[in-house]
Amino acid sequence: MKKYRFLTFVLCLLLLLQCAVPGFATEETEASEPAQTESTQVQYPTGLETPPELIEYSFPPADDDFWIRAKATALIELNSHTIVYAQELDRQVYPASLTKIMTCMLALERGNLDDILTVSETALQNLSEYGSTAGLMEGEQISLRELLYCIMVSSANEGCNVVAEYISGSTDAFVALMNEKAEALGMHGTHYANTHGLHNSEHYTTVRDLAVLAIWAWQNPQFREFATTTVHTVPATNKSDERTLKTTNYLTSTDTYGRYYYEKAQGVKTGFTTPAGGCLISTASDGDLSFMSIVCGCEQLIDGDGNDLDMRFVETRNLFDYGFETFHYVQVLTDTAMLGQPVVLYAKGRKNVVVHARDNATVLLPRYCEPEDISMQLRYDSDAPLEAPLAEGQRVGTVTAMYGTIPLVTSDLVTMTKVERDSEIAPSGDGSGGNGAQGDQSNRGQTGESLLSELLRYWYLTVPLLLMLTLLVILLIVRAVNVHREKKARRARQRRRRNG
Repeated sequence: MKKYRFLTFVLCLLLLLQCAVPGFATEETEASEPAQTESTQVQYPTGLETPPELIEYSFPPADDDFWIRAKATALIELNSHTIVYAQELDRQVYPASLTKIMTCMLALERGNLDDILTVSETALQNLSEYGSTAGLMEGEQISLRELLYCIMVSSANEGCNVVAEYISGSTDAFVALMNEKAEALGMHGTHYANTHGLHNSEHYTTVRDLAVLAIWAWQNPQFREFATTTVHTVPATNKSDERTLKTTNYLTSTDTYGRYYYEKAQGVKTGFTTPAGGCLISTASDGDLSFMSIVCGCEQLIDGDGNDLDMRFVETRNLFDYGFETFHYVQVLTDTAMLGQPVVLYAKGRKNVVVHARDNATVLLPRYCEPEDISMQLRYDSDAPLEAPLAEGQRVGTVTAMYGTIPLVTSDLVTMTKVERDSEIAPSGDGSGGNGAQGDQSNRGQTGESLLSELLRYWYLTVPLLLMLTLLVILLIVRAVNVHREKKARRARQRRRRNG
């Protein structure tokens, strides 16, 4: 009787486990499924929307000895919004006249380019006599459009204050607006104290934040017009004859210092103060690659001939050369390439279907990556075999192109062709719809496979049930053995009584 009690206790325990296990198993299965995200094409209808977040490159540098002589720097591939090289991304630096990118963008966002602005006395106050200027005078009337050329081409400090008073009524209110926009863009390491970038210990940023700001601005066509202009003539005003502005970015023009010219370069903005050092944001394009370079805190050196060497231009060229020599785009997913032939149950005239990526996909890779190092990771939506019918192009899972352990891009895994269901095969395996013994023979293998797959799929139900059945059989066997022993003992006692 003690054995019966013990086995009954075990049986009850298993029943409780059967109720608990499915819940835990379901949670584990759901957690193991990869998060699916839809890839959407970001549209910029006005050029003022916040761009996608920057991606930090997963690959090691192609050259461990490559180094830029700057306090902080970044090289971003613009088509993929990927930081492919960085030094001190989050180090606090002074932006100098790179500040004017924010000033210009707020003017575009809130102003009218055809409005006529008047230069006030207060706009000309508290400016360094050594700072860059467009020679604007008190009482001078000039359009916002021409004022932004002054700011972006010749880096006019006084022009920034004129814009501030036009947009916000005062420079202090405009500076508050600059900080508000910086926070909205996610520039959490930035604080503005003025409109132009002249030195102030409370006026700082990071290269990461400058990248966010510059990419946001660069997507705006009107900003690009101001930022890429190398020579511009401002029409005569009530206080001045026409004046010719020349860019301070020597990468983009041969008019001043041809030694720095880089034919692939465009824009964006220079900056310099003694505490900030030399600063420059510029872009360059060649083929399907477009880079944005940011350098802050570059020195002014002397070359071998005793000439001044402005390292912000030298190091920006070095960054661009590194980018074009090191990276290229590679197609890693093709919508016509067969990736697998999974089994399809109940299919008419076939046992498999070809699957492939729904999309073509091209990714940025270092040139040292070999094609044979790229592998495909297939994940089906279900562990169970596919079942007919299937439509052409039906999603059955995902495919991820991998470089070693680094995921590159993911696409839907879809069927190449349509798969019809065989009406003569009964999924239940009862033979109905078949043709006698021959139909049973052809159906038996697939039915067995289906049954096994279903058992494996719901293991958290079938395993406890099988254990229960096994214990029940053992219990019945033990009971039968004990009954047999009891009968045998009873007969022995009866014989002893008769003989006694």
